[in-house]
Amino acid sequence: MQAGGKGKAVTVFGATENRAANETGRVWISRLIFWLVIAAGAALSVRVVLRAKFSGADSWSPMTQALDFLHRFPDQRIYETLFFSRHVKFQYPLSSLLTLDFGRLLGVSQIWQYNLANAFVLILTGVLFALFVRKLFGDVSYRGIRVPVAAAAYIVALRFYPDNLAFEIGQMQLALGLLFLAACYAKLNNRPGLAGGLVGLAAMTKPQFLPLALLAIFRRDWRFTISLLAVAIVLTALSVLLYGWYNHLDYLKVLSFLSRRGEYQHLNQSIGGLLDRWLYHGPSLDRDPLGAIPQSAFPPYIPAVYFTVLATSIIFFILPFAVKVKGKDAISELIGFCMAATLFTMASPIAWVHHFNVLLPGYAVAIKAALDRWQGGRRYFSLCLIGLSAVLVGYPIVPASAVTDPARNLLQSHVLFGACILVVVFLQEAFVAPRQSRASA
Repeated sequence: MQAGGKGKAVTVFGATENRAANETGRVWISRLIFWLVIAAGAALSVRVVLRAKFSGADSWSPMTQALDFLHRFPDQRIYETLFFSRHVKFQYPLSSLLTLDFGRLLGVSQIWQYNLANAFVLILTGVLFALFVRKLFGDVSYRGIRVPVAAAAYIVALRFYPDNLAFEIGQMQLALGLLFLAACYAKLNNRPGLAGGLVGLAAMTKPQFLPLALLAIFRRDWRFTISLLAVAIVLTALSVLLYGWYNHLDYLKVLSFLSRRGEYQHLNQSIGGLLDRWLYHGPSLDRDPLGAIPQSAFPPYIPAVYFTVLATSIIFFILPFAVKVKGKDAISELIGFCMAATLFTMASPIAWVHHFNVLLPGYAVAIKAALDRWQGGRRYFSLCLIGLSAVLVGYPIVPASAVTDPARNLLQSHVLFGACILVVVFLQEAFVAPRQSRASA
């Protein structure tokens, strides 16, 4: 009996020792993976800063020309002169110039300075997305090995195609994506007032954010609404004071021109861009060096395109108001918020690839919602759809530098199709309450 007892004790001790060794091994593997991902993120960050000097001036060139014009000729009509006469592609509202005007007071006025600032905006986007994902998912382990989701999210944000393209071509949209991501993070932390103020700032450059105020009014989210409108009203008043009321009214002519014609180039990932490339049989405008605005593509007015875009835009605009997300938790709130931002972006007659950087937080929300709402095959199917959408939007399947080719129109519209898939996922998630809510019911 004693010997048997000793043998049993030895067996238990050996099993305990093996478990401790396995646990130690998992800890070391977790640490190794974590530091490898951290090292990769640090290397990417250095690369981003070093490559800033090679970035373009897609936003900065027309914006600095517009600001110079306003300072030199404050009494002249800027859109009539620059956009319609000189064919400078200044397609922004005048309130977008407040940031650059303020930067000049601080000595920031060169293209390289804007692009260096953009590099840090991209890095900050990665940091904030890592915090957002960490807040959403908490600690994640697989078979005892901790998954560094936050560090991985940082790398994903830096390599996300719309953000990466915005950085490479010198686009202010990178900062707007950061503001929207910050608004999502504020909503996740139950700070709707801060979220509204951040969206209000973004709307001063991209009016497509303004319908979020109407949606907030419809849902009686008064703190979000008041903050958004307060920021928008104050900055619009300042812009009118500095740049003139008549110039702000003239911007409506630009919007009318753009809505009637759209843009032909494949980087326009809207329904209008898809139809223009399908129906327009003139020269490939983004290869025409003699065009009014070289490397841009304003096709002629095509009624079939215009009215189709008008119909789809109405549908995209109405959907967020018609769909009521089940559940009252923060994730349910973010489903509706991210779905609305995606649909309002798609509703525009011109939606460049970099405009879809607002989808970045939406992917994290969609994954979290799928895990919270479904089990089994339906969960895996939803995750596969999200993965497919993320590849179509987040990876340059057709490089930005590729020439627009109507024969490859569907392939070149991969970002649009990826956004459509994400909307389908959001709609499915909107009609299913979280499992916790169903259990409590």
